[in-house]
Amino acid sequence: MSTAPITLPFETPALILLVGASGTGKTRVSRMFQPCQVLRADDFRRMCADDPGNQSVSGAAWQALETVLRARLALRLTTVVDATFAEEGLRRRFAELADEYGVLSYALAMSTPPDLAHTRNAARTGTTRVPAHVVDNQFAQLREASPNAEGIDRTVLAETLPVLGAALERLAAEEERTADLADVRRVFGEAATELFAWDATSSDPQFRTGTFAAGSESLRVRWMDDGDPYDLRFEALVSCPTDWCVGPAWTPVRSVAELAAAHQNNPLDDTQCVYCDA
Repeated sequence: MSTAPITLPFETPALILLVGASGTGKTRVSRMFQPCQVLRADDFRRMCADDPGNQSVSGAAWQALETVLRARLALRLTTVVDATFAEEGLRRRFAELADEYGVLSYALAMSTPPDLAHTRNAARTGTTRVPAHVVDNQFAQLREASPNAEGIDRTVLAETLPVLGAALERLAAEEERTADLADVRRVFGEAATELFAWDATSSDPQFRTGTFAAGSESLRVRWMDDGDPYDLRFEALVSCPTDWCVGPAWTPVRSVAELAAAHQNNPLDDTQCVYCDA
C-alpha cells in the first residue's frame, strides 16, 4: 500500500537555521533534508582541523560555511545550517543573508528539555562533548531569543514536524535508487559502495561478479547466492595458497578488514583454488 509523500512546511527556496543548545538533537532533525542541503559548523571545523570540536578554527570554519551558503543561495537552493545559533548576533547575521538573496528564513527550533540535552552531551566523547556550563549558557541565551524580532521570517518547532517519517522517507528513496548495491552496503558499509561496481558481464558462469577498484588497483569479488538464505556471502579472488599451483582461488570476505587482507593476498579465511581445490 503506497502512502502520500510527507510535505514539510518550508517554502522553496529557504534558509533554515537549526536552533538549539548542544545535545538537543539538531543533527538528527537535519536528517529530514538531503545531505547536500545541510551545512554543519562541526563539519567545517573538521575540515579545517580534523576535529569537529576544535574551537580555535571556528572563525575560518564559519567563513568557509558562509562562502558555501552564499553560493547556494545565489542559485536559490534551500539550505539548512546546523549550529547552536545561541548568539543573537549570529542569528541576525544569517537572517540578513537570507534577505540579501531574497529567500525566506526559518528558525527550526529544538524544544528538548535541558536534562535530556545534558545526558546526551555527557555521552559524547572527545572534543564533541561541550562543558556542562556552556550548555547551560546556551539554554539561557536561547530562552531570551526572539527570532522574528531579529529578522528571521518564520519559526517552526521541530516537535511539530514528522521528523522521523520524513527522514525515513528520504532514506527509503535513496535505498531504492541504489538497490543494486544493497548487498555490498549490508556487508561492507556505505563507504565501500563508492569503491565498487558490478561487472556488466559476470566473469563467473554461476555467480554475479564485481570489482572494488581505486587508482590502478582492483579486487575481484563474487556474490555467492546458491539459494541457501543462511549461506549468502561475498568471496574475493586471490592466489592459490599452495607453492606449486598458479591457479586463482576464492576466499570468503565478510568485512572490510577481510577485503583488505584479500587485497594483500593474505586472506583471513580458508580459500578454494579453482584448479587444485586446495
